[in-house]
Amino acid sequence: MVLVSVLAAVALAVQSISALAIPPLEAPAVRREWTSLSLAARKEYINAVLCLNSKPSIIPAGQIPGALNRRDDFTAVHINQTFGVHLDAVFLGWHRNFLYLYETALRDECGYTGYQPYWDWSKSVNNISAYPLFDSSEYSIGGDGLYDPSTGDYNLGPYHFDHGAGGGCVTSGPFTQLELHLGPIPISALFTQTLPSNWTLRNNHCLRRDFNVPVAQQFSNGTAIAHLLDAPDIGEFQSRMSGVGNAPPGPHTAGHLQIGMDMFDVFSSPNDPAFFFHHSNVDRMWTIWQARDPLNRQFALNGTTVNYDPASAPIAELYTEENWGVLGQPKPMLELMSNRMFDFNFVYEDMQA
Repeated sequence: MVLVSVLAAVALAVQSISALAIPPLEAPAVRREWTSLSLAARKEYINAVLCLNSKPSIIPAGQIPGALNRRDDFTAVHINQTFGVHLDAVFLGWHRNFLYLYETALRDECGYTGYQPYWDWSKSVNNISAYPLFDSSEYSIGGDGLYDPSTGDYNLGPYHFDHGAGGGCVTSGPFTQLELHLGPIPISALFTQTLPSNWTLRNNHCLRRDFNVPVAQQFSNGTAIAHLLDAPDIGEFQSRMSGVGNAPPGPHTAGHLQIGMDMFDVFSSPNDPAFFFHHSNVDRMWTIWQARDPLNRQFALNGTTVNYDPASAPIAELYTEENWGVLGQPKPMLELMSNRMFDFNFVYEDMQA
């Protein structure tokens, strides 16, 4: 068994060297910041999301009754995989492919001609509702939820945050009629490592948001981003990205928290279209960080394949296989480590080759 593992590692190393030596022949796709897109391009993206929402689920009948459409498929897979793809070594790579599969579905199934845009958190820190992605216009993905005084506050370890200006249903923009079918799932499930027995059942509810500018100002500003990108190694980068234990929220956690409600549900957050803009920027941060020292960072892993990296969990290796259920084929971690290798060939607009 040891010999097999060693041979597998050697084979993957040879593949990685070959991939590094032979860059993709085609020009890379360019993922752009939302405000860089024309109004027509923004509208095309929105229409593609609505199209995906209208297409039936491809999950086998009876497995997850609450998954009615293709957007539900992504939420269902994320819920089902949550315990193994957050706060661990595979978080960044797993979500890179999850994002790619969503982008591919928009293009192949709904005729979208662009690529997944990203949300530059620093552009919205002082006024989320004024930022064009969330300004409630027909060229946005909708604004804040209606104010709901019954919305509870947020607690993350020793950190307490008052709830924001909303809490209720989103009533402006193109997704006001969006009906969600899975979730919410209490955050306590993350600590018990057990999903509710009824999580697969249909639970109709509206898209809810609770914009929180103080969270954005404190944890998504330029200083926070610079601190993230200054991480000396992948272990520290992962810690700074999300915040672990008693550490303050990192930019990843803060992005979810500042939108709130459905977006803050660690399990079913893909219910909110904002999820994919947020994770596109998470991936952009990782790509920028890797590019600063590719020799030491391109294939760097640190940790396990289980939330919070318990000592008993398997160590993540480049040959560790990850999966995305009905969304796509399994892949080893090696194939997830670069934006310009294997299935991936994309860059972000501010770092074009």
